[in-house]
Amino acid sequence: MSEYIVRYAASKKLYPKEILIFALDYYKSLESGEDDFSRKLIYFYKYGNNLDYFLENLLQLFTLRFKDDAIKFDLVTIYPTHKKDSLNLNMISLIESFSKNSGLQYNQIIRRIKTIKSNHECKSFEERKENVKDSIEITGDVKGKNIILVDNTSTTGISLIDATNLLYEKGVNMVVCVCLGLSEKEKEKDWKDINKTLKYSKILTFCKSPFISEEERKKWKMKK
Repeated sequence: MSEYIVRYAASKKLYPKEILIFALDYYKSLESGEDDFSRKLIYFYKYGNNLDYFLENLLQLFTLRFKDDAIKFDLVTIYPTHKKDSLNLNMISLIESFSKNSGLQYNQIIRRIKTIKSNHECKSFEERKENVKDSIEITGDVKGKNIILVDNTSTTGISLIDATNLLYEKGVNMVVCVCLGLSEKEKEKDWKDINKTLKYSKILTFCKSPFISEEERKKWKMKK
C-alpha cells in the first residue's frame, strides 16, 4: 500500500482551479495486467468485497494528512457515477463507515443531473471535458466550507477537476480530492514518498505543479 501518493492535476485552458488528488495506490486496467490492489478495488466497487481493507487505509490516510491539521475539514462527499441520480452503493457504505470512524460528517452535496458516457469511453481530455460539462449540480449550502471529495479511481482527473471548480463557483473555501486508486498513466509526475509527518496544509505549499525529477530538471537547464 502506497498511501503517500499526491497528484497535481490541472487544465488551465479549461478550468481556473487546479486540484491535488491524494490516493491509496495505483491501479492497473485489465489490459495492463491488473495486480492485487487493482483486483481488490474492482471487487470492492462491484460487489462490496474488501470494504474493511479500504476503510482501514482510508482512515490511515486521513489521520496521516488531514486529522489535527491547521486546515479543518467540514464534510466529506462522494463523486457520483456516470448515471443520473446514481451513487455506487459500496462507496456509500465505505464513506458512511469512514464518517463514523473519523468523525467527519458525510453529506452528499453533488448530484448527477443527466446520464453521461463513462469517461473511459472518451479518447481525449477535451472529449472528457465535454462529457462531464453541465452534468452535475451542488445540492447544499457549501459557502465557506472545506470539503473532501472522494472517488473510487481517477485517470486524467477531469471529473474531479470539473466538480472542484463547480464547488468553488458555489463559494466553497477549499476542496481536496481523495481517490482509492490512481491510474499509472504519467505516474512519474506524481509526488511520492512525501514525509510521513507532513499534513495537508504543508503539502499545499509546495505541490503547486507536477513533480519534476532532478534528472528532468537537469535536462531542462541544459536545453536553456
